Amino acid sequence: MRDFRAALAGDKCWDRATEALLAAHGEPLEDAILQNREEVLGLCDFIAAEGVRSYLEIGVWTGRLAAALHRLFAFDLVAACDHGWAEQCGLAIRLPAGARVFRGDSDSAAYLSWRAALGPVDLVFIDANHGYRAVRRDFEINRRFPHRFLAFHDITGARRQTAGVKRFWDELREGRKRAIVRPHVELGLDRSVMGIGIWSAG
Repeated sequence: MRDFRAALAGDKCWDRATEALLAAHGEPLEDAILQNREEVLGLCDFIAAEGVRSYLEIGVWTGRLAAALHRLFAFDLVAACDHGWAEQCGLAIRLPAGARVFRGDSDSAAYLSWRAALGPVDLVFIDANHGYRAVRRDFEINRRFPHRFLAFHDITGARRQTAGVKRFWDELREGRKRAIVRPHVELGLDRSVMGIGIWSAG
């Protein structure tokens, strides 16, 4: 087993400082992985165990998660879809060299064409609009294209803004579901306020 904790030790994840920024500004205004570190480690274990070689992230913020995962796994294909909210908040988006990037909305006709041209993707990580209808829409759109797994961030719905993800995840009855839900240590919590859900058709 690789030591992913050591490999990610230098990467900033969601901690008390991030939480303070969210409370003060309504947005976590920093260049960081906006995830629970313990759950990212669980995602890394999953990627390694399943031999994931291609990765698409929908809603990348500043690109830190996609960049960290690509650094660890050297994916054959790394891709991103984002409409640039981080840039509108004054932060730069930095994605791995060679990443295939779509700038725009994930429900647009242009996205559908781009996604079709992308071809098969092992893991699609959906972390964009967290409203119920938007999450369901992203699921329905991306399940049409060849993939192995669709993943969703914030399945615990612990925050008002993420309740839609929880509702969708709880209502999703078909296929196989796996949850990575771990204590948020960097917030000093013994529970998760985020959570990653991974779905596959069979």
